[in-house]
Amino acid sequence: MHNRALRYIDAVARHGSIRAAAEAVNVAPSAINRYVLELEADLGVPLFDRLPRGMRPTAAGEILLMHIRGTLREYDRAVSEIGQLKTGTRGQVTIASVASPLWGLLPAAIHAFSQRYPRVEFLVREFPMDQCVREVVEDRADLCLIFNPPPRLSLRQVAAADFPLGVIAAPDHPIAQRKTAKLDHLLGYELVLPDGTTSIAREIDHVLETRDLRLKAQFTSSSVAYMIAHAARGGALGIMTPVGIEDHLRDGRLVFLPLTDSGIRPQRLIAGAADAAVSVAAANFSQALRGHLQAWAESGGQMAG
Repeated sequence: MHNRALRYIDAVARHGSIRAAAEAVNVAPSAINRYVLELEADLGVPLFDRLPRGMRPTAAGEILLMHIRGTLREYDRAVSEIGQLKTGTRGQVTIASVASPLWGLLPAAIHAFSQRYPRVEFLVREFPMDQCVREVVEDRADLCLIFNPPPRLSLRQVAAADFPLGVIAAPDHPIAQRKTAKLDHLLGYELVLPDGTTSIAREIDHVLETRDLRLKAQFTSSSVAYMIAHAARGGALGIMTPVGIEDHLRDGRLVFLPLTDSGIRPQRLIAGAADAAVSVAAANFSQALRGHLQAWAESGGQMAG
């Protein structure tokens, strides 16, 4: 049945007459009477007893009213939820991210957003950079978080921030007494470095080549988690951004020494989206993430989570 017809039948039952129902829903009494008569003809039973002082639902009318009121409740709930989708207060945001933002930055951003939009759901997946981009391009994710995107990135940049590259060390390591570091300060120490598949490794190799300097890494890994854990145990030094070690820095398990060598460039973290329009929820989160990334970069990851 049409939503309007359902409301007219319900109004007759609630107000006890065609005329009173018509006044309540602001429609002509003849229109409501026509709906009632057509429905009774379709069902083959009277829905209302016509009494001298008004109309009262019959047994068949009571059964139909139970259905009508349940249907109207579900319809109103659906309209409300659709409205929430349109305003971004409800929905799902799918994010494909490289590893290091998953340790602190992204959970903090999502937590802050969820305080304002508690009914927006998030699906977060970890991938290498190239796969993160594919997830968005092939419409399996709304956003991706990647470092140092290629020049011809087939995505729209919705948020970005630069993070320094530096040395991570256990607090009792001799180099930890410094405020900053240079690559030649690492000579003679055990190193745990990212392997050649990472943008950080390519950045380091480029600077080393220009300076005719060679670092020998006893340990290499593509895993951010492994490099962090290895460095935190003491002995080996790592090279990365502060993204991913926020908790270790706050707890004093690691120190971070920015590299000051000429030629060392900040690492750019971007959030990318497809050129096509994203959902309102994803657009709202993108806007929130833009401010969060900037604040995170300015604080060096020391923001409260």
